[in-house]
Amino acid sequence: MKMHLYSILYLLLMVTSCDDKEPGPVGLKKVEKEVRKISESGNIPSLEVTVQTTEDLLTFSYNNENTNLQSIYGIGSATKMLAAVLIIKKVEDGELGLNDPITSYIDPAEIKFIDGIESVTVENLLNHTSGIADYTKHPEWGSAVVAGNAPKTFEEKIKYMGGGLNQSGSFVYSNSNYLFLEKVIESVDGQSYEKSFNDFYSGLGLDISIGATPSGLQSFYGPTENASSDVSEWAEGYGFDGGAYTNSIELNNFLKKLFLEKSILSSGSLAILKEWVSMGTMTIPIGTGDIEEYGNGLMKLSYKADNYLGHFGGTLKYQSFVFYNPESNATISIMTNCSGQHYNNVFFQEIVPAVLDGL
Repeated sequence: MKMHLYSILYLLLMVTSCDDKEPGPVGLKKVEKEVRKISESGNIPSLEVTVQTTEDLLTFSYNNENTNLQSIYGIGSATKMLAAVLIIKKVEDGELGLNDPITSYIDPAEIKFIDGIESVTVENLLNHTSGIADYTKHPEWGSAVVAGNAPKTFEEKIKYMGGGLNQSGSFVYSNSNYLFLEKVIESVDGQSYEKSFNDFYSGLGLDISIGATPSGLQSFYGPTENASSDVSEWAEGYGFDGGAYTNSIELNNFLKKLFLEKSILSSGSLAILKEWVSMGTMTIPIGTGDIEEYGNGLMKLSYKADNYLGHFGGTLKYQSFVFYNPESNATISIMTNCSGQHYNNVFFQEIVPAVLDGL
């Protein structure tokens, strides 16, 4: 992946910080110290953190002695927030409408095997109320990932979606929704989604991209602390629904551009992202907080007295947390290259709360 000059300079600074074990800015010293402590005790392979408040900027990398220092990570489903921003920008520019049926953009004959698909709108895809089955929940998909031959194309993936809509109109999280949004954008732009996505973010001066997996990256899967496996060769085969690669500095810059500078979307378009629906029984605990509401590509985390807006990611290889606090204007971007029950618990129930508690 081609890196912007400022990103390279930041990464060099992070390497120096990691090697010398120097803490970050005064107000965030305790955050770095605590995250390093948790990462070491939890056997986290590699981690990257960028936190910015109105007073301080903290950015650092951590890796254990058995893992290479990593400067690029997969961010998993945090990609959905990035995809949603692109979609809402198209809405803002009048190129598509939230209430448009997706069959206006996708050949109905191609997806006619999904009963009721003609009722699904662009907004249903954005906020997970379409009822389309999640292709990554199909058991054959998981087996294909481990075997290194996960489906890559839209045509291959829709075969894992079943024959009809389920709980249409209610929130049911499904990676398939954002897979369909890919086809909508391809229809609007007349080119591959990969090019549309990458051109959009490079045009914003952000080094965030989807497509070919960067070479040389490591990833680990651990159901328990002592049962960790190198799964770098697993081929998840995500597209924009969970396949962006970047670093925490770029994500921090994205959050600032989106929420603070408002240089990507207008205030009215930002409000569309924050049109919340209840996630029902899918309440997601983050330490003492919970994610209970989903917007049009955005999650709301209620943590103690504050609300955080953003998205987390979790694949078989990566974890990410990309959120903004509108009360304090703090931005938080955290990512690591491990998954599985043990690593998930350490990341979301220990590391993320340690950062939030330190702000």
